[in-house]
Amino acid sequence: MARSRLRLSRPARRPGGGLAAAAVALTVLLTACTSETATTTTATGGGTSATAGSPTTASTSAAAGGGVSLEVPPSVQTPLVASVLYPPVPFMGSDGDRHLVYELSIVNYSNKNVTIGGLEVLDAENDAVVQTLDQAAVTARTKPVGQGPWTNVLAAAQAGTVFLHIALPPDAAVPQELIHRITITADVAPPGANPIVETVAPTTVDPRTVPVLSAPLKGEGYLAADACCDAVRHTRALLAVNGQPFLSQRYAVDWEQIDAENRLYVGPREDVNSYAIFGDEALAAADGTVVVMVDGLAEQTPGQFPDNIPLPEADGNSVVLDIGNGFFVNYAHFQPGSVRVQVGDTVKTGDVLGLVGNTGNSLVPHLHFHVQDGPSPLASQGLPYEFDSFTVTGQAVSTEAFDQAEADGTPLPLVAGVVPSEHTNEMVLDQNVVTLR
Repeated sequence: MARSRLRLSRPARRPGGGLAAAAVALTVLLTACTSETATTTTATGGGTSATAGSPTTASTSAAAGGGVSLEVPPSVQTPLVASVLYPPVPFMGSDGDRHLVYELSIVNYSNKNVTIGGLEVLDAENDAVVQTLDQAAVTARTKPVGQGPWTNVLAAAQAGTVFLHIALPPDAAVPQELIHRITITADVAPPGANPIVETVAPTTVDPRTVPVLSAPLKGEGYLAADACCDAVRHTRALLAVNGQPFLSQRYAVDWEQIDAENRLYVGPREDVNSYAIFGDEALAAADGTVVVMVDGLAEQTPGQFPDNIPLPEADGNSVVLDIGNGFFVNYAHFQPGSVRVQVGDTVKTGDVLGLVGNTGNSLVPHLHFHVQDGPSPLASQGLPYEFDSFTVTGQAVSTEAFDQAEADGTPLPLVAGVVPSEHTNEMVLDQNVVTLR
């Protein structure tokens, strides 16, 4: 909603006129307030619309010599309040589309339930619909703060997050600003007021250029597990850290590797040496400076997450590189004793940073990799990036199939008929099987 603005012009001073001028100004203020257009709410077919946009202006001027000028937006009480956590940054994906990934923070300010029936993402410049989510899609993408199932219902005074992902054709124009139109049913609303349509949460689309990186691994059969853009474990891993919400893993990927028979491991599940990726060299994806280094943490036993691991040890043995322009690259879960750099070291693209292991909060040996806007692995916002060159050789059929193959060592089912394709300046997307070089 546009901000209210009250502009006061100083009256000309004249003998005995101070109180009179003040009385005139107060009268004008009260008159303007009571004569302001009441609301932009419109009831059409039993519903209500509340638009946050250009204000209806009520302005009044006092007599010559001074007065009050008012520009006041109409006030409409809305049960749902929304804002964007972090503006989306467009990037190219391995599917050939341009992607925008971001989150809508929502709060039910009423004392009864609010049900979201649908959500539209609009180009704020022309109100063109960029994306439409029906009730089922909203439910699948909305999580209350704290514990709770995915839902489209917020209880009284409850907050939540809608995790949004927009894919645009490569030749489509990217909006400069987005706004969101949400249709709700508010239990607190009087008869005939539902459904209520709120236009909320304007956000700019961040025009920054994303970094084009070299791959952090070299070889065949690498699987981008839990990668962008709808993987729950990373893309929706919103955490409250240091009193603020952060989503550092917004574009994170867990790199695993399959062998010639599409198996993630061969041998005992509990043995780190059974896994194809264990011991692979992790490489600097760009020139940079080491700003975080952790080493000396022991390997975890594959097959189960460790209990009660301290938050500072979640990444295990790890490295963060500052690659410039506000971008930092995070590597996690190295083997103990394998990290080859120290804080303050400068590295070149392709330098070995450490060996893939299973330290920290890790289920199986893998390389966790993501880009963020600060040095902290958790108290940062995740940023997108692209790889300069890779080959897509396959696609896992689903996250569920990947989980099963990771659990029992059976071959990973792949989508039939995938023809190997070369890619440049794109992000590897979820469940792609790739050759990195």
